[in-house]
Formats: sequence, C-alpha cells, structure tokens
Amino acid sequence: MTYKENIIEAINVLFKEEQNNFIFIYTPPKVGSTTLVSSLRISLGKMYNIIHIHDEVMLSVLTGINNINILEIIEYLASLNKNIYVIDIYRSPIERKISAFFEKISPYHFNNSEENIIKYNINRIFDRFNKLFPHIENSDHYFEKYNIDNPISFDFDKKYSIQEINKIKYVKLRLCDSNVWNNILSNIFQNDIVVIEDYKTEEKSIGKLYKKFKAEYRIPINFFEEIKNNKYLNFYYTEKERNSYLSFWENKISNNTFVPYKNDEYAFYINLCMENQYIPDIQVEHYIDNGCFCKYCSLKRREIFFKAKKGEKKFDKIIHNNVIFENNQKKIEKKIKKKEI
Repeated sequence: MTYKENIIEAINVLFKEEQNNFIFIYTPPKVGSTTLVSSLRISLGKMYNIIHIHDEVMLSVLTGINNINILEIIEYLASLNKNIYVIDIYRSPIERKISAFFEKISPYHFNNSEENIIKYNINRIFDRFNKLFPHIENSDHYFEKYNIDNPISFDFDKKYSIQEINKIKYVKLRLCDSNVWNNILSNIFQNDIVVIEDYKTEEKSIGKLYKKFKAEYRIPINFFEEIKNNKYLNFYYTEKERNSYLSFWENKISNNTFVPYKNDEYAFYINLCMENQYIPDIQVEHYIDNGCFCKYCSLKRREIFFKAKKGEKKFDKIIHNNVIFENNQKKIEKKIKKKEI
C-alpha cells in the first residue's frame, strides 16, 4: 500500500463511525488519561470519535501498520477539514514515576504475580524503584511529540491551555486539576461532561502495596535535586504550586544519595524484562466505556452518565457482549413475569 493508503487504512481500523469530530487523547502513560477517555466517551457518546493512544508502538499493535505515526494521521484528518482535538495531560514527576513503575511491577520489574509481590519487603520495592528512577519516562507530548514550534504558556486561571495550529486544537490539562475537569471539559466542548474515575492503581490487587509505597517512600537527596530542576514542573506549575510540591517532598527526603543503574545497565535490565514479560502491554476492554456505539451500549452509556451526574462512583464496564446478555436477561425476566400474571 502507498503511504496515503496506509493512513486511510489505519483510520478505518481505529474509528468505526463516519464522523467529522475527533478527539485524540495522545499522552504518555500514567497521567490520568484513562479517566479522561471514559469521561469523554460517556459524556459525548456518538458526537465524537475518541481514541486513546500513547505512542507508535501502541499504534502498530492497534492497526497492524508500522510505517506511519500518530501525528500523520491527525494531520491527514485535519486536511479533510475534520474537527480535531488533541489532548495531553501533565502529571507531577515523582507521582508519575511511581505510578509508571507500579503499572509494570508484575510483568516487567519482578516477573511475578501481584499476589506474590505484595508479600515482598517494602525495602526491596524501594531499592528496585530507585535503581530505575532516572530512567522512568517523564517526557511531555505537548512539547516533544506535537511538533509545536512555539508552545503557549499554560493558563493558570482557566487551568488549561488550548492552541490551534493548522486546524488542529491542542489542549493541555493537568492531573492536579482533575477535580474540576468536568467544568474545564464542558467549557471546551460546549457539552455537559461528567468525570468518571477509571483504572486507579489504588483499586487494583497491587493497590495496598502501592499505598504503602507512597506513604513510606523517602526520595534520595540526589533525585530530589533532579526533580527541582525539572523543566516541565517549572512550566506547568505556578511558583506557589511548585514550592508547595517541593516542600511536600522535602519532608520525605532521605539524606543518603543513591546510585541508580547506569545507561548500559538499564539497557540490559529492560532487555531482560522484555524477554521475561508474561503479560501483554495492550489491554483488552481496559476502560469503563470501550466505545461501542450500538443501540444497547449507547443506552448503557446514558444510564451511567445520569448516575454519575447524581454522584455515583462505581460502574460496570460497557462491554458489548455483557450488555447484550444483560438486555436479553431482562427480556426473559419480563416474559416470565407476564406468564406468571
């Protein structure tokens, strides 16, 4: 296939609905993007095609196509005059590193089940995390992936920024503002948006260890100095927010320095982890709302939307086969009741 045919094929695989409105939640992992995906899918329904993607590896797995990148797909759709939003999220650096580490603690870092890992001595977990600390990704897609020559300053009053370039609207959010995402997103999309918390590490089987880690971890002083100079922390936080954040971690400093893996040691470590990995990275039915637009999934979506508006927090996933089964069961129950009458 030609380059253009590959892009069109990828679009056909990624998006099942004929639609003029697209949202690309194109972020690094572990920044709160799953919550954003489910919230927008539940709230906007068929009004937008919504895709959640981190990188070209994920794109290749989802589409089976290797020689195109995400931005090329976005720019092609923009050339067709589609209405496109591309959203990235900033998360504070230490918390993001901890979350990213725990996301792969079982299949990568210890090659063991979560049930066994939660029995480990916490110092063993601290040691492994510290060895990896400088190498755990803390990149920023808005700066590094979107090819924006002059990124605009973050709007601390609105708590988001939006920059339109070549018909593409690039939006930057912060995870620390997730308690007001409903207002922010409702303003951006001019629709009533509810926030559905989804895929929280605290609620997974590893959650108890994750909470213990966050409560007891003491950051080595050399790592703290590195974080103080983090350019994205300085860009996305006000001076007051930055000082507050650093003050919190200053109270959790270990006065010792720690020597992490050198680059060649880390490269060896990652190769070994990938050879040993026993759980795939791309997760099936990962979200509360997996994006099916059939009649029954759409009805389930609206049901969850109104429950969320009333303040409910726990929801079953919208999985097509499960929704159809549930609907059929209700029909059977109705028939039985009619016969009993």
